[in-house]
Amino acid sequence: MKVLLIGNETSDTDSLASSYAKINNSKNYGLISNPAFDPIADGYYHTSLADLSPGMIIQDLASKFDLIELLDQDIKTYPHYKVFATTIRMMYDLEMLGVPVRYRENKSCQDFLWWKEYLNKNKALCFYPFLALVDDTDYTNICPKNRHVPIKKSEDIINWKTDKDYLEIRKNMLAGNLNPTLCQECYNREEVGEESTRQFETLEWTQRLNLKAPEDFLKFESPIYYEIRPSNICNIMCRTCDDVHSHLIEREWKKINIPLQSHKLKKTNFDNINFNSLEKIYVGGGEATIMPEFYAFLRRCIAENKTNFDLYIGTNGMKISDTLLSLLDHFKHVCFSFSFDGFARSNDYIRWGSDFDTVLKNSRNVRNRGHTVALQTVFSMYSITRMHEVFQFYDQEYPTSGLLVQVALGQNDIFMPFNHPRPDLVIESMRLCQQTKIYYQNGRSIKSMVDLIINYYTNNYKCNIDILKKFYEHNDKLDQSRGSKLQDYIPELAEARKLY
Repeated sequence: MKVLLIGNETSDTDSLASSYAKINNSKNYGLISNPAFDPIADGYYHTSLADLSPGMIIQDLASKFDLIELLDQDIKTYPHYKVFATTIRMMYDLEMLGVPVRYRENKSCQDFLWWKEYLNKNKALCFYPFLALVDDTDYTNICPKNRHVPIKKSEDIINWKTDKDYLEIRKNMLAGNLNPTLCQECYNREEVGEESTRQFETLEWTQRLNLKAPEDFLKFESPIYYEIRPSNICNIMCRTCDDVHSHLIEREWKKINIPLQSHKLKKTNFDNINFNSLEKIYVGGGEATIMPEFYAFLRRCIAENKTNFDLYIGTNGMKISDTLLSLLDHFKHVCFSFSFDGFARSNDYIRWGSDFDTVLKNSRNVRNRGHTVALQTVFSMYSITRMHEVFQFYDQEYPTSGLLVQVALGQNDIFMPFNHPRPDLVIESMRLCQQTKIYYQNGRSIKSMVDLIINYYTNNYKCNIDILKKFYEHNDKLDQSRGSKLQDYIPELAEARKLY
């Protein structure tokens, strides 16, 4: 019997493999770090996510073993809670694929599996109002997916823990009472079988904080996580973006008479952060890397010796300056989340003002500097027939990076990837995505998003002509303003309008 043991990225894994082999009168054949490895002899082998990505283990190795077993190593022995969570998610994916696995009996897995089941039963609970402060418009918001229904002005929050508006939201969530006004976006994702932000991120926080029961969320005196978008100053004009998040788009829309959004990002000065409880900050925009406010905040943190927190930076990747990298050398945990919505020229069209090669070069510089590189990708009308090119590129360039995928929203849903005039091309692209390793990378929504879209387009799909016409009309305005042509970048989408 050939057994592949999955470990925690430490030397203890090899020791445990030897113990397993001795007990079973077998042999430990050591570490596997090559996905092409072919086990000839019966016995025990081991690997970890530091040696092979989940996609490599699932696609290249799983079929070569009679059993894949997760060693029962405590979460504290892993280099990061995310590695632990991703490892269990991989075991779950293997199980769903029918691969013989053993992990559910592990003591170390019990909390994770309990929370995963609980979040399926309690469809209301979300970490945001218990742990986070999202303060980037005139009012605080429940989360970045809902800025249209504010909670209250940040200056009116005397005590975040006891604030009556936040208390009411927390109470209802613990009771399992749904709040469609605030949380419908996640409900929509879950209704079609996709893992929502609510489910994915809440589960990750329970592991990070070692929470044992829902009521444990109530013990935090002030926010430990902040999402901050200092302004809408940006250096590019993504076609699926809006005036709220790019001052260049705001200027353009005024010029070509596209209605502006009712809500706006406000100028944020980072003053509301409580460093005594802080564990993580996400800084977005606009584009954080070109904002003076962000640089001033970094210098303040360095001067006050407050750099021991997770710093996540959402970026289009065009302006990663030497000054910024020098400042970030002082921080212990930095993650750049680079956005790619297409491959090569299609990316440059969708993310207008971006240059694919420049972003790739800057991401390599960040990685060489010792920082983490993560990825963000938007599924949209523009990208949905070529998403496999993006996934294949990720397999080659970022085989171990985390990936977050999202659905394009805004402009009355004309950008969403569920109304494409060429369903045959969409299905073909999604099938090719399923053959990549990043598909199994366990990032938020990757696998479920791809599977959802295939299911959607293969079940009596019918294109909504009215929405399609609005999409082309809107994009024609952008092309005229920017001197671009859809035909030159995504010809299949340009030509499909002739079919309707």
